[in-house]
Amino acid sequence: MPRLSTATITAALLCCHLGFTSAFVAPTSPFTAAISRSAQTSSHHATSTSLDATRRNFINQSIATITATSTIIFQAQPAVAKEAPVEITPQIVQEAFDAIRNELTSSSGVVATLSNLIDNGSFEEILQYTKESDAYFRRAKLGKARKMLTDKDLKGEAVLMSNAVTFDLIGINRASRPGKENREDQLRYLEELKKDIAKFLELEKTIVFD
Repeated sequence: MPRLSTATITAALLCCHLGFTSAFVAPTSPFTAAISRSAQTSSHHATSTSLDATRRNFINQSIATITATSTIIFQAQPAVAKEAPVEITPQIVQEAFDAIRNELTSSSGVVATLSNLIDNGSFEEILQYTKESDAYFRRAKLGKARKMLTDKDLKGEAVLMSNAVTFDLIGINRASRPGKENREDQLRYLEELKKDIAKFLELEKTIVFD
């Protein structure tokens, strides 16, 4: 079994933490009512400042929760062969980041699709789409690009960036739940999503080719 890197372990633990603490709610989920009730203490009209503070606290708490665990697991792994490196060429990197860029700028991308659903007041569709987007966009596309980074420190930062995208999607999801519909919050989190994707795309220029 290949030895896992610290970044890989940390990313996995963060994803698990996100899954348990901020699960998406889909239209057909049997837990929608229970989760909605547990969220009643949140303000219906949160300000931009409070949302930013919540984002920072959420990510910081996630890191604090998994830091010790990831260190223990990493140190406990047997000394076996390292995982085969990801092939990195200018073309492969460009294709990976273009796939992400398409989600930000294309009329069929995540951002445009969510914008249209919000404009149309399609709350049930938003609930389902945000859940699906986290899987195929954040996990698949951002995850693939992150593995190509050549700076180890930036790989760690990329974990936070990709999970910030998840938090944005969860925010839109929460603002679309029955009885909690809030267009203002939907649009605010959509803007945060745009910024977080754009920030992740800046990592492309840091990749060094041999």
